[in-house]
Amino acid sequence: MKIFVIVFSSLVILGILWGITELKLLKVTEYEIKDDNVPKSLKGKKIAVVSDLHEVYHGKDNIRLLDKLKNIAADYIIVPGDVINGRSEKELIYLEHTLSSLSQLGAKVIYTFGNHEEKMAVNLSSKASYEKLLKLSAEYSLLLNDKGYVPETDNDVCFIGINLPLWLYHDHDRTGLIRHKILEIVEANEANDKYKILIAHDPEHFDKYAESGVNLCLCGHLHGGIIRVPFLGGLITPRMQIFKRVSKGYFEKGKMKMIISGGVGWHDLPIRILNRPEIVVIKF
Repeated sequence: MKIFVIVFSSLVILGILWGITELKLLKVTEYEIKDDNVPKSLKGKKIAVVSDLHEVYHGKDNIRLLDKLKNIAADYIIVPGDVINGRSEKELIYLEHTLSSLSQLGAKVIYTFGNHEEKMAVNLSSKASYEKLLKLSAEYSLLLNDKGYVPETDNDVCFIGINLPLWLYHDHDRTGLIRHKILEIVEANEANDKYKILIAHDPEHFDKYAESGVNLCLCGHLHGGIIRVPFLGGLITPRMQIFKRVSKGYFEKGKMKMIISGGVGWHDLPIRILNRPEIVVIKF
C-alpha cells in the first residue's frame, strides 16, 4: 500500500510539473480546407487563429508568439476573444500592446469579443472602461462584433463576427437569436452568395451556426479541455465539463466546417497536459 501511494504521488507530481512546463511549449497546428465552395481569391491564402490569450505572455513582450506568426506569414490573423480576463482596467494595457503588435505583422487583424471581454462591463463599476475597450480594439484591429467585413480584394468572401451575450455561454439559444444575428449581418453585407467565415468565441452553439448557412466557423473558449485524453478528447473544460469531445480540432456539420482552437493562453488553472498552447493555421 505504501509503495502504491508513493508511486501514485510521484506520478501526480510529475504530471503537474509536465503540465506547467507544457504551458510554455507553444506550437502551430495546421488545417487544410478542401471545399468546392472555396473561392479562387482564398486559394493559397492562410488564416492564423490566436485565441484565448488571457493576458498571457510567451516570452518577453510575447516575442515567441510574434516570431511564430511572422514565420507563418498569414493573410489574416483572427483573434476570436478572451484576450483579457475582464477583471481590471489595467488589462487594457496588455490588450493595447497585443493588438498593436499583431497589427504590425502585415496581416489584417480581425478581433471579436469572448465572454471575458463581455465580463469587463459587468466586473467594472465604470461603463467608461468598457467603452475604452471598444475604442482601443477598433483602433488597432478590425473589430467585428455583430458586424461583417468583405475584403476589397476578396469580394467573394465575407467575415462575420458575432459576440454573444453572457447568458448564452451558459444556456441554449431557444429563441433563434444567433441565427437572426448572423442572417442580419449577411444581409447587411449582401453576402448571401459569398464564402462566409464566422468568428464566434463559443463552439457550443455548433448546430445554430451550421443552420445559419456559414461555410467555415472559427472558435476557441474551451481551451481544448485543458487536459487531453487520447481518443476521448478534453478531460475537463474551463466550464467544468467532463470529456467534452467537441473542445478542440476539426468538425463538420452539413456544409459547415468548424475549427476550434485549443487557445494560446490559460487562466486560473495554469496547467495543460497533452494539450500544448497553439496557434491554428488554416490553409485554403
